[in-house]
Amino acid sequence: MPTVRPDPATDPAECCAPPTDPRIARHFDHKMRERTAGGAPPPLHEVSAQLLAQLADVGETAPSVLEIGCGSGALTMALLERGAQRASGVDLSPGSIDAARRRASEADLSDRTSFRVGDAASIDLEAHDWVVLDRVICCYRDVSRLLANSIPVAQRRFAFSVPDSRGVFGLMNRIEELIEGVVNTVRGRPCPGYVHDIGFITERLAQAGFRPVRTANAGRWYVGVFERAESDAG
Repeated sequence: MPTVRPDPATDPAECCAPPTDPRIARHFDHKMRERTAGGAPPPLHEVSAQLLAQLADVGETAPSVLEIGCGSGALTMALLERGAQRASGVDLSPGSIDAARRRASEADLSDRTSFRVGDAASIDLEAHDWVVLDRVICCYRDVSRLLANSIPVAQRRFAFSVPDSRGVFGLMNRIEELIEGVVNTVRGRPCPGYVHDIGFITERLAQAGFRPVRTANAGRWYVGVFERAESDAG
């Protein structure tokens, strides 16, 4: 499939993209070493399980899947095992990509997967039927850059999970991220979290021709599945 890129001339966020802080990758490398210290890969997160439940038609549609911020590949493998045709994963952390490749090898799925290290807000991304961002958007301060680079490569579906920004849950999430941000600053950690406006994300998707088909809440997390209109899907 072709690589799809936003036009830098019409996307100021893309043409002025700042370099990624290398400490972020090192931080996630450290976390992945902790999580795989016992030899087994990390299990599927409960929020990821809720997102997977909203993608239950994967066996019927047999899509190609791009998971951005794939971590150790738990969700990617689950989608493949349930019927995805092939899958690719991108993550800032080399340690996470190594874990994802090991997971694919152990599941005998290496021939249907491709994993690479990179910042999904700026690297070239290959077009896939589905693009999935599970607990990833909240890691990016400049959500516009991430959406500008990832939405165009979703041929049919864009699915994501983010901390809910609405109502009481939104207030709780913002307070939690504020406290965590202060703690991280004191400890010298380079990984702040962000509670982005869900309305902004869905508006960007609507502008690209996507409509919501399934949404759910997993505790204080919002899970959304959006599909491109048939006239736009081609």
